[in-house]
Amino acid sequence: MIAPPAPRRAAPGGGLAVLVVVTILAALAAPHATAVRGLVIGGPPAISAPTPLNPPPTSRPPRGLTFTDGAGCRPAGDYRSPRLDRRVRRLLVAAAGQYRIRVSCLRTGHSWFVKGTQRVSNHSRWRAVDLDRVDGHPVSPANAAARRLAVWIGRGQAGVQPSEVGSPWRFGGRPWFSDAGHQGHLHVGFPGPTQPGEAG
Repeated sequence: MIAPPAPRRAAPGGGLAVLVVVTILAALAAPHATAVRGLVIGGPPAISAPTPLNPPPTSRPPRGLTFTDGAGCRPAGDYRSPRLDRRVRRLLVAAAGQYRIRVSCLRTGHSWFVKGTQRVSNHSRWRAVDLDRVDGHPVSPANAAARRLAVWIGRGQAGVQPSEVGSPWRFGGRPWFSDAGHQGHLHVGFPGPTQPGEAG
């Protein structure tokens, strides 16, 4: 009687080889496996530098724009806030490209109401700015650069149109106005709603 042949024993490592083949096939079939297919089928994939993300907007003030706490406000910190109305920031950047200007007030430290009234100030809503110096000199009826800047701002030449431009001069008609409280600074305010969220 002829004995049946002995059962064949799996070669050492055979199960591991099957596992490797199955893993490679699964990787090649995956929708995100372009790099793996290129490595197995056509050689190593091309290496490229990652696409840089857009840099976040900066809140660094432009050259020509400075701040003072002399009026009891803290405008430098307010300028960095994302709550500041984007129109105010755009105005300051544009004006600083034309003149040397100093900000004396944005929001912090300003009264909540317009002086002598119960109207909430645009400063309190982050949509107004006061400038106390233009081209190195205090704002006053004698400062011709400040006068030109007030006209320029009121005409919307900064790319934004304010609803309030207070100054020592009476230009006649909105947005310009003048009173006893605006003989020493330029006030620029914008209508609501506030448009926050832009830095730099």
